Amino acid sequence: MAEAPESGTERTVGIDLGTTLTKLAYVDQEGRPVIVPNAEGELLTPSVVVFTKSGVLVGRDARREALANPARAVFNVKRQMGNPKWRFKVDTETYTPEAISALILKKVIQDAEMHIGPIRRAVITVPAYFDDARRKATEDAGNIVGIEVLDIVNEPTASALAYGLTRTGDDGIILVYDLGGGTFDVTVIEKKGNEFITLATDGDVELGGKDWDERLVNHLSDRFRKEFGDDPREDPQALAYLWISAEEAKKTLSRREKTNVPVSYKGHWGNYEVSREDFESLTEDLLAVTQLTTEMVIEEAGLTWQGIARVIPTGGSTRMPMVQRLLERISGKEIKAEVPVDESVASGAAIHAAICVLHSDERIHELGAEAAERLGRIRTADVAAHALGLIIKDANTLEYRNDVLIPKNSRLPVSVMRTYQTSYDGQQRIILQVVQGDAPSPEANIIIGTADVTGLPAGRPAGALVRVTYSYDRKGRIHLTAEDQEAGQLIATEITREAGLKPEEVSEEARRLSLKSIQ
Repeated sequence: MAEAPESGTERTVGIDLGTTLTKLAYVDQEGRPVIVPNAEGELLTPSVVVFTKSGVLVGRDARREALANPARAVFNVKRQMGNPKWRFKVDTETYTPEAISALILKKVIQDAEMHIGPIRRAVITVPAYFDDARRKATEDAGNIVGIEVLDIVNEPTASALAYGLTRTGDDGIILVYDLGGGTFDVTVIEKKGNEFITLATDGDVELGGKDWDERLVNHLSDRFRKEFGDDPREDPQALAYLWISAEEAKKTLSRREKTNVPVSYKGHWGNYEVSREDFESLTEDLLAVTQLTTEMVIEEAGLTWQGIARVIPTGGSTRMPMVQRLLERISGKEIKAEVPVDESVASGAAIHAAICVLHSDERIHELGAEAAERLGRIRTADVAAHALGLIIKDANTLEYRNDVLIPKNSRLPVSVMRTYQTSYDGQQRIILQVVQGDAPSPEANIIIGTADVTGLPAGRPAGALVRVTYSYDRKGRIHLTAEDQEAGQLIATEITREAGLKPEEVSEEARRLSLKSIQ
């Protein structure tokens, strides 16, 4: 149970901002993570937002209201984070993914404050495979809601922290298999005493439990259409009910061998039996993708299954028996969830949040001395989930290519220096494309943004040297600085990102959402 708030105490929390469910946790006086219930008394808040005529609904009530008004509802917004083209329009207003996520954060924060008092700072988790744009969008969502985002931590790292706190003596290499509602990650982490060192990671931000649900939605729709000649997918309200039914059927099939799923549309009622065997046959290719990714990450870490001491399943979708069987078959190990799979990420985020404060100049007053001493010894080290580089003109071939500066799985934080030269006399400005990927051809990589290096001294001949420092911080955010090598002076450098909100847009979103009340 959450502690009663103490007068004058401002909490630091961890938040698992999930595709389908969001959780908030804090660390109690004994150093134990505690999931804080929402206003409905539940530990898990559906990541659903509905705009009614009178206000905003988030969570369980939003999920229910969405059945009646699907056009006013937003589901799975996490999959849109970092997407500059996605907008949700309702009535006269338009919302970004950051704003929708901020509303979800506002709901869980204001509900938690009723139990533990004011919340000022937070660590927010993201899939390990989230790129710079998605991480910035997540941090911006926290800033919009008015909290200080201490760190953006990878979900598998958070799960490993939660596991490590329960089994302090178990050193060795851990594989975290994280299959959530909308994303999938595999991360190999070495635990050495109080250190958690990520060795390799990979994943898919477009693969999760919702994809298993979609297979059931399509299967049931096809059976209904064959029986009645009408397709429930054509109607938003009928489809909304079908998504809910499919998700419930998936959960039931994790406990039972068979279930019946009702489908209604245009006055027709169908009732269809689905077996666990049917469901697993419909989705076996999705599971196969996770196996390939898992085996690839082990190889990238330079290991075999014999070198993995333990497999940690996390994310609600790992409850499916087909996932449990897969992990036991390919690993040759018994699979146990020491921490509930729905709670481990939020619990680990709360631990990481406490560690962040303990490593800062501030003390964390809600922790006892023994817990502070124990948590203060913990260290984590993550890796770059993606290779990063700059597009340059090759001096030998005179063709543009990707100069990879930070290879995938480089230990974070990392900084790399490169020296480049101007291409013509009197050049005072250099424009560099910042990209994600390790393909030599510029077109085969994802453009993150443009680095504009301005203020080079006038009158320099072609070939003047400019030293560029490319950094990737612990949050998985990119920074770039440049120095005129001859004068030894820093040059003004700014990265204009292809995606993401500008500071003034974050401020405007914060002002606008401060006027919105969560019902």
